[in-house]
Amino acid sequence: MSENTNVALVLNWYELKGKDLIGEEPISNMDADDMLKLFDAPFWNNIYHCWAVEKAHIPTLQAHVKHIIDPERFAYFVEIYRVSQ
Repeated sequence: MSENTNVALVLNWYELKGKDLIGEEPISNMDADDMLKLFDAPFWNNIYHCWAVEKAHIPTLQAHVKHIIDPERFAYFVEIYRVSQ
């Protein structure tokens, strides 16, 4: 595994009209490298990053969360951040 161990991966969902966080759930059975490939992005600052979930990401993410992803109801983001030891 790469240097991207000891990270948390979290799916957050927000109101479509507004800024309130509605819910969040850890993403299971994926690691940082999987997420970086899904979003085609480097872990650029080695501490924290956040991506907006687009329709192309949903099938992969849905397999790793219990929440039913519904982009018609909520705006989704994936956060990845380094966990303190």
